[in-house]
Amino acid sequence: MSPSSTRNVSGNALQIGKEWTIIDCGEGTQHQILKAKCISPAKINRIFITHLHGDHCFGLPGLLCMINNAVTDTEEDKILHLIGPRGLRNMTRAALLSSGTATMFRFRIDELWNNNDNSIILKQKNSGHKHLTSNKLRHYSQVFEIPQHPSELPGLNIEPNGKDGASATWVLPPHPGGGNVSTDWTLYAGPLVHTIASVGYVFQEHFHRGKIDTSSTLKERILSTENRSYQKKENGIKNPLQLLGELQQGRSIQIQECSKIVEIKPEDYMTPPTPGRKIAVLGDTCDSRAIASLVANANLLVHESTNYANIEEGEEPETVLQMAVLRGHSTPAMSGTFAKCCAVKLLLLTHFSSRYKGDESKESLAVMDQIVKEAQDHLGHEHVIAARDFMEVPIPIKQHHKGGGIEAGACITPVTSLDATEKASAAADSFLHRAGLS
Repeated sequence: MSPSSTRNVSGNALQIGKEWTIIDCGEGTQHQILKAKCISPAKINRIFITHLHGDHCFGLPGLLCMINNAVTDTEEDKILHLIGPRGLRNMTRAALLSSGTATMFRFRIDELWNNNDNSIILKQKNSGHKHLTSNKLRHYSQVFEIPQHPSELPGLNIEPNGKDGASATWVLPPHPGGGNVSTDWTLYAGPLVHTIASVGYVFQEHFHRGKIDTSSTLKERILSTENRSYQKKENGIKNPLQLLGELQQGRSIQIQECSKIVEIKPEDYMTPPTPGRKIAVLGDTCDSRAIASLVANANLLVHESTNYANIEEGEEPETVLQMAVLRGHSTPAMSGTFAKCCAVKLLLLTHFSSRYKGDESKESLAVMDQIVKEAQDHLGHEHVIAARDFMEVPIPIKQHHKGGGIEAGACITPVTSLDATEKASAAADSFLHRAGLS
């Protein structure tokens, strides 16, 4: 993907609380951050790279310098956490060391390792020519290792979770510390099929604790004259209602009733916990089946949609499909189908070919509407958005059905991780077969 006058290359910014995570960092990312204005470079705590093609990572050295310029003397304890495929460590070190770049902050680079290459070799039928291949040469990071940067902490080589090969997934380590870092989310990564090792990242928010059922008799019991006297005498508590805070935090309390000490447990008066939000951001891919179990029931899926068959211009869908797959990319139909297999509530399409302009002209908007329509037809509902530079997509804790708006999708029937994987595998096989590949 090349930048155009109307659209920059890959770069996503995810805000959780007051901190920012950057997912992919193509050239020009720091310029985009300046134009966006809402992103504070000093509050970027994580940078995740999906793969090492230039349109996804060539902006990384510049962004690191931008963050360094934004860090103040009081933030020298800041640690920037970088995660990406094998090779990210050498690439970052080469750029910083070769340019003599020093940083006030420390950083750690963790790499996603897999003993078996997570790409799939696809062969075109009849010719036997390999179009989409994994690199069978030894990875250069196995041949040499660039020395560690002075500000760099030793990184982790993260092994797959439970199994190797094309279906391996990773549980990402927590942030190494320093700065205002959220601990309310668990992060995962899964492999994608592309021309080099590519991954997707899944951000899973922890369950939200239930709330106190104020319609119950709880307050009456806590505020009884007997318990008021007990709490003041034994615990020094003048206002027993503060005990509600203990229950809200998941801790049991003791009150006095009928001259007996009674324990009240949180589950006795709290509503059930609600699932946290799930956000999936995928890199370049022509086959996302291996990450389907992690993506299942996501509130938001960011999926590439590089190529689209413009029938009005005489383009054949099967020809465009084959071209996309041979280059390791997806069509809107492939993106919508994968989202359907995973029961995704909102699909955000990205990574469009530079053929499709991102301006406000009537022709450009018409093409983007057609791309969205194709994805909607395969997804089965209308909650699809074509991303534009500087677009903001809020994902509220409670999603409501608002006729295709950003908060839509609450009516989607959930799927199990196993069902999502089986459906995504069957769909991927179908698209590969149609593309003449096996």
